[in-house]
Amino acid sequence: MNIALHGIGLGGGIAIGQAFILDKDLEDVAQFTLEDSEVATEVLRFENALRSTRKELEYLRGNIPYDAPAELGAFLSLNIMMLSDSQIAQAPVELIKRESCNAEWAIKLQADYLSHQFDEMEDEYLKERKTDVVQVLERIFRNLEGNKFDWNDEGKFERGILVTRDLSPADLVHFKDSNFAGFITDFGSRTSHTAIVGRNLDIPAVVGVANARQFVREDEIIIVDGIQGVVIINPDKIVLNEYKRRKKEWLESRQKLRAIRKDETVTKDGVKVEIFANIEVPDDVEDVKYNNAAGIGLFRSEFLFFSQDNHIASEEEQFEAYLKVVKVMKKLPITIRTADLGADKNPLWNSPHGEAENPALGLTGIRLSLAEHGFFRTQLRAILRASHYGKIQIMFPMISSAWELKQAVNQLELAKEELREEKIPFDNEIKVGSMIEIPAAALSLKGIFNYADFISIGTNDLIQYLLAIDRNDESVSYLYDPLHPAVLQVISHVIRTANKENIPVSICGEMAGNVKLTRLLLGMGLRKFSMYSANILNVKKIILNSDVTDIANKVSKILRSESRERIYELVDQLNEDIELF
Repeated sequence: MNIALHGIGLGGGIAIGQAFILDKDLEDVAQFTLEDSEVATEVLRFENALRSTRKELEYLRGNIPYDAPAELGAFLSLNIMMLSDSQIAQAPVELIKRESCNAEWAIKLQADYLSHQFDEMEDEYLKERKTDVVQVLERIFRNLEGNKFDWNDEGKFERGILVTRDLSPADLVHFKDSNFAGFITDFGSRTSHTAIVGRNLDIPAVVGVANARQFVREDEIIIVDGIQGVVIINPDKIVLNEYKRRKKEWLESRQKLRAIRKDETVTKDGVKVEIFANIEVPDDVEDVKYNNAAGIGLFRSEFLFFSQDNHIASEEEQFEAYLKVVKVMKKLPITIRTADLGADKNPLWNSPHGEAENPALGLTGIRLSLAEHGFFRTQLRAILRASHYGKIQIMFPMISSAWELKQAVNQLELAKEELREEKIPFDNEIKVGSMIEIPAAALSLKGIFNYADFISIGTNDLIQYLLAIDRNDESVSYLYDPLHPAVLQVISHVIRTANKENIPVSICGEMAGNVKLTRLLLGMGLRKFSMYSANILNVKKIILNSDVTDIANKVSKILRSESRERIYELVDQLNEDIELF
């Protein structure tokens, strides 16, 4: 009998294979009481597992495939940093000594303790980071003797489906090159780190399938529909044949996408559209070139500042990183966003500022940069130096007012003056942009236009601030809605105002890469999209098969609606003639 389970589909098409159940829970760990003479050996055993974990993560970070998601390097760096934290590196050792217990039990106790601490936090955004910490402890646990998982057991996993409690972004490095055809997890939200990375791997996957392991048996045939977010256990012949047909169609559609890679991005009625790519580390640039992006619309430079040794990237190190991107992109435009640190992206060296009660509303983005003039000026100098060799633009994050943008521009001018005195060349006419991700900025655009040559809408944060919704909090994430009438009105206002003032405007948040929203954004007047490389061809296909004149009339109707249900209905009608894979 068919059993259908539902979760959050991460895309990647359809996979059919035998289930392999990986149970890495810490819940069933046995406790052993050690003799006094055994404690030192057990501490050494834990420390060896800790070192093995660090080596494993460092190896993974140094061998990330060129086509891996942009976020992966950053997530691995964060995991490595966590291994130096006393709560992970020292607390289990103290527990082993104090409780005379085995290392596995000490890890479990610490995981339970930290989980409780995160659950007690009032800030919902920080609660979501519990998963990252527990995943690191689980990795140490697996590296204890007898607990390491061999991803490359070809005979066992050939075209199989991995069913597990959860996967970390680091696990997905292995997964990319493993023999698994897809994966299912019990846990995971739409915007968890695993979901973000998994979505960009283009592998069939469904996360957040509650109690999946209770329903699936080892070696049982299962279907993973990453498009619809459906898992089918033990399908009958009719269902199996239907999904084989759907899988074939999916593969054929992916092949067709590759054929449009070098086509000019123009709508059916002749409107030219530009698709840019988002990157986070210099190595991501190869995938940008492969997908023939118009340039880099967002270089998230903050990920250059995360390292396991509490190291702040120097001016020279930053310059070399930016130069590496310039050399690959040649004359194509590159928009470097200055470090958007704070909130959940807080390196160890920033600890002097302490922990804010609500980091998302505290010293983050441009606020932190303006509070740390030395750090900020160093980055500006590095970007300016690189601008001499390519077409670079600077963009400032989390701008809330024209006054704040003016302060950032003033720091840029001071950096220019320093370089002039040192006779170091740079592009004196370098363009300056502002992120529009705070409602206050969206409602005071004309003041911002006095200092900005271009703007980019960061829809991820803009939606959160507009709706007062933490998209990482599973208890309220269902309210995170890009099609909320208020969201659409604000985005439409920003695009319309920028176009009227002849200020280039793009969207670099997740809405830009969502094919269901491509035509909607086109109808609002958007002509510049910036997204992860994995989404470029999908969005391009929609644009090539769209008529802007026809779309604009339909979008006007959507923008006039105040009903959520009606908006969703009209958006479906907008896309009814195309396949949204």
